[in-house]
Amino acid sequence: MFFEIALAFKMPTGLHPPEGRLQQHHRPARNNNTKSMKRSFHQPALLGASVCLLTLCPEARAAQLLVNGGFESGSLAGWTVEDQAGGSGSFFVSTPGASTPLSGFPTAGSAANGSFYAVTDQTGPGTHALLQSFTVEPGASSVTLSFDMFVNDSTGNSIVDPAGLDFNAFPNQHARVDILSAGAGAFDTGAGVLGNFYLGSDGSGAPHDFTSYSFDITGLVGAGGDFQLRFAEVDNQGFFNHGVDNASIVTSAVNGVPDGGSTLALFGLAAGGLAAARRGLRLI
Repeated sequence: MFFEIALAFKMPTGLHPPEGRLQQHHRPARNNNTKSMKRSFHQPALLGASVCLLTLCPEARAAQLLVNGGFESGSLAGWTVEDQAGGSGSFFVSTPGASTPLSGFPTAGSAANGSFYAVTDQTGPGTHALLQSFTVEPGASSVTLSFDMFVNDSTGNSIVDPAGLDFNAFPNQHARVDILSAGAGAFDTGAGVLGNFYLGSDGSGAPHDFTSYSFDITGLVGAGGDFQLRFAEVDNQGFFNHGVDNASIVTSAVNGVPDGGSTLALFGLAAGGLAAARRGLRLI
């Protein structure tokens, strides 16, 4: 009932409460001066109560933790590229639908992916990693990793050697997506890998369309800290094109939740203000 009165009292000009709601509490005013004084006294009380109640409503705040995730700068700005020494090729910026820059293999176009994306290409065996560091503040209520990706393997058969991301280990041809610890090396596939989200290739039938992926990684990074997102591939069996676009890590946190003592105090103040407003409505 208190909330009904508070909401009705704050109605914009021109709106009226339903019949029989506030009118049942009205009594004839004794004189105009008394009526004016009581209104000026109780409106601040009701306003204070409303402010108190609003401060108890948590507010969700979302933040994008990556930069240039869609490569729409036309470059790899914000990202780090690492290529294993002695290998061929790297990550490049290209346009969806265009042939790959070194081998000239076709790629599937997709208007949904903007004007640019990142892709690996080579003329011989190699290992390539595309990384970006990010920081999660402690207490994140949710953290979501998403990206669009294709993996075109000219052999149509991915092979994962136990050596990991090393083109000197034969045979070895696959792509992977990982969350790494802050101190992990670019080609780490051991203790530095906190979570793996793709391992292999898209099989035969290239060129493949972009596939959209989304993962809840709150349990992995939600406690906060510094991390790395990595897209990587190794190839020593044939041409291999690993395309990445729209990489995103979004975190949400709840703001404005007071501690226990503040909550009790605010509830007390809100209840007092609403009670005063209720008495005022009966007297006016």
